[in-house]
Amino acid sequence: MGVLLVLGGCYSGPPRSSGPVTPSPVPVATPTPTPPVDPIVDLASRAEHTCALRQSGTVLCWGRNDQGQLGNGSQRDSARLVKVDGLVDAVQVVTGRDFSCAIRKGGSVVCWGHDDEGQLGSGRQGRADAPSLRASRVNGLGEVVELSTGEYHTCALERGGTVACWGNGDDGQIGSDAQQIFTTPQRIGSLGSVAQVASGWSHVCARETSGKVWCWGRNTEGQLGDGKSGSRIKPVTVATIRDVVEVVSGHEHSCARTRDGRVWCWGDNASGQLGPLARGEAKAYAPVEVRDLGDVVQLAAGDEHSCARLRSGQVTCWGSNAAGQLAPGAARGATRAAARDIDDAIDVALGTRHTCVLRAGGEVACWGDGQGGALGPYRTI
Repeated sequence: MGVLLVLGGCYSGPPRSSGPVTPSPVPVATPTPTPPVDPIVDLASRAEHTCALRQSGTVLCWGRNDQGQLGNGSQRDSARLVKVDGLVDAVQVVTGRDFSCAIRKGGSVVCWGHDDEGQLGSGRQGRADAPSLRASRVNGLGEVVELSTGEYHTCALERGGTVACWGNGDDGQIGSDAQQIFTTPQRIGSLGSVAQVASGWSHVCARETSGKVWCWGRNTEGQLGDGKSGSRIKPVTVATIRDVVEVVSGHEHSCARTRDGRVWCWGDNASGQLGPLARGEAKAYAPVEVRDLGDVVQLAAGDEHSCARLRSGQVTCWGSNAAGQLAPGAARGATRAAARDIDDAIDVALGTRHTCVLRAGGEVACWGDGQGGALGPYRTI
């Protein structure tokens, strides 16, 4: 029998019960989200349509489709994802004004959409009223490791560092002696070993393995960055910057990231797309620095806006916000804004007046002008 001890009026036995005891709650584990079976791994946007590459190699596109640029055999715009017919082994997808191209496993290239300027590399100049509604192969290339598209031209980087371009060369963007339409790839022999190629609307920039950047084509707004005006049919060196690790090209401007983490832009600045600190100048013929961005790991350039993805997963954009393309909820008059609810971005793609980001979980978020279905089902207000 237990002994009850009372000392000095203090109860030292078992605790008195004051009613039913409520059991402590058992922690419930939060279920781990199931990752997508076939996640999106890359985005590409230009003009008013966007394409997404799945891990399996299939490609989904959405937006404007009047020239068959979505590759699904129709010419109907689509705000939902449609699959590019017959393409199951893509490793990169790119989009031009009203056409698209992809690299297939093994390094061959296919294109689809509008071909009236030879931009599909089909070996013939297509009719304006008869676009290619399905992917067709581009001949005359070696093993391609990267593609870049402009308004009416395409450039390919081949393994070994050579660059070949085709399509409309009226402004010298094909890099050939003649300013004309080229329906087959033309190699540019005056470059060294190239590590990256970036096409603007009617100009092209290439980054050599040495970190030097060359540009050619239209130069009315200083988008070639050599400190001069006037279009060039041969590559010229971008002034003042060295040790470049990334270059991107928009409508009439380009930006570069150097090894020390600094960001530089040049060309058209009518909407502040070269950065808020350069807004006072309508154009810059040589690179100007975009300051106070943070730890940048990726750049992207649209028509009149530019964006940087930071190591933190955040995205900051600058330039025109006429359609809300800088960030969800940003005032239309803003010249620089960050997407406040995005902290896990792993890829950024810019169209004419919209922005899309790929998030770490495989989700896509888009904002800006949704005409023609450009934002797809991913509209972010």
